[in-house]
Amino acid sequence: MRRFVQRVIGLAALALVLAAIMSPAARAGLVTNGSFEAVQITTEFSSNPGDIPSWTHTGNPGDALLWRAGPQCCGGTNTAKAGNGNQFVTMGGGFDSIGSAAWSQVINGLTVGQTYDVDFMIASEGETSTQNVTVGFTTGSPTGPQTFTSIPTSTLFWQNWGSEQYSFVAGATSATLQFSVTNQRYDVGLDDVSIVPAASSVPEPGNLFPLGATLLLGLFAAKRNRSRHTC
Repeated sequence: MRRFVQRVIGLAALALVLAAIMSPAARAGLVTNGSFEAVQITTEFSSNPGDIPSWTHTGNPGDALLWRAGPQCCGGTNTAKAGNGNQFVTMGGGFDSIGSAAWSQVINGLTVGQTYDVDFMIASEGETSTQNVTVGFTTGSPTGPQTFTSIPTSTLFWQNWGSEQYSFVAGATSATLQFSVTNQRYDVGLDDVSIVPAASSVPEPGNLFPLGATLLLGLFAAKRNRSRHTC
């Protein structure tokens, strides 16, 4: 009987561990500092790459790298919004200028052959109605890049954020994710980056509990049958 109880406890613990591993919070941990909140700046913006840990910036710095939600100019009448939280990053040439730039991060803990979704948000600066962002992997994935266009806007300073998704197949346990712009006028906003296994390729955490219940019932039935045979 004691051995049976130990098996029940072990299976229950395994189900809880698997549910935790597959939870959105755990899977989003593949991206570090995805909402760019790790360093809280006290000014309207920052051009210091050290304020954006875990990410590497290349190319034109634009007007700044990291921005804080709130008033940006013109007596506070024009305010910036973040897609998630209080801060976001940008890429582009800056005010009325053209430039190319990229943000990248090495993603670890991938499963080779697994399909993943990159979820993120982008917004136009507003000086132009729409702007483009290209998402892809420079290493670790055979999936080609894809370009996304921000939702049209007529308001200044990244006020209208749109959610986007890019799917890729992991070709290695480590891959380099990159968001980039090419010859971009003004600065397009990027925020709320996360990576999760594609919904169609992993079981939902809730499905683990019926499985666990089935296993427990099987063990209980086997225990009863053994008891009958020993009588």
